[in-house]
Amino acid sequence: MSLVEQSRKTRISIASTPLLNGTEICGLWLSRETDDLIFHVETDSEHHRQQIVCHELAHMILRHDEVADPTLHGMLGTDGPLIAFGRSDFRDEFELAAESLADLLTGAIRTSTKEPEGFEGVFG
Repeated sequence: MSLVEQSRKTRISIASTPLLNGTEICGLWLSRETDDLIFHVETDSEHHRQQIVCHELAHMILRHDEVADPTLHGMLGTDGPLIAFGRSDFRDEFELAAESLADLLTGAIRTSTKEPEGFEGVFG
């Protein structure tokens, strides 16, 4: 994750939120000028949480905040420009690409001998 933070010149924070419970969205990435926030639905499934986090991280790696049409994913304004990507369905090319990369990331982390702490060691 630190390589993505260095590349984006931002800090990445990850947290669960009850606000997503019972909605179609199970993960949400908010891209701001100085930081990136990943929120995920509260879940008892560690595998599901890992997939959600990697999906949102994949959006960052693929630089979807720079190429996506903001009307597709919603441009919001708060203290400055804010782009939101929500993980719900996979009907567009951005969501399909992010999910494919997330599959590769989670598989690599789980089977890596170089990351002895696995997913928790990488993402907390």
